[in-house]
Amino acid sequence: MANKERAPGKPIMLSAPLAWQVELADALAAGGVTVAAFVPDSRLDGIMARLGERELPVRSLAREEECIAFAAGHRLAGLKPVVLMQSSGIGNALNSLASFAIPYGLGLPLVLSMRGTLGEGNPSQVPMGRATPAVLDALGIQAFSIRSESDIADVTKGVLSLAYEAQACAAILLEPQLGGGR
Repeated sequence: MANKERAPGKPIMLSAPLAWQVELADALAAGGVTVAAFVPDSRLDGIMARLGERELPVRSLAREEECIAFAAGHRLAGLKPVVLMQSSGIGNALNSLASFAIPYGLGLPLVLSMRGTLGEGNPSQVPMGRATPAVLDALGIQAFSIRSESDIADVTKGVLSLAYEAQACAAILLEPQLGGGR
């Protein structure tokens, strides 16, 4: 596009998506995802760009709880949304998950780019990164880590099944071993 213009809802890509980002986006699309809500994060950009290439609507929102509300509305309308954010944003999304999505059985799949874990250099990310699995567990949200490309297909399929068929919120944790920076 001329002058670095971009279509609404599509992230600006500074580099080509990594192979694992393309594979994850393709697995989400193959699993029936119809719309994505996300809070911008450079590690998620390749996923969002690929979803856009596949003509799935992607919606960038400013806050994580807005993503949960957006996805919940789509779920109530019979669609299959996915929410993508950094693990540090799960704290912002807690109330919308605990008081709305979970008790009403909306079954939202979450994709969390893990911060504050292996190799983290930003001390402000460490407490929430360490707490994320326990916080999800306390809410009854099962979380499954992806550390290599070989995990993507099975984990994504399983999380989408938990969300869409069992109507239980479930999370994919994108671990640092995948690469793609912070």
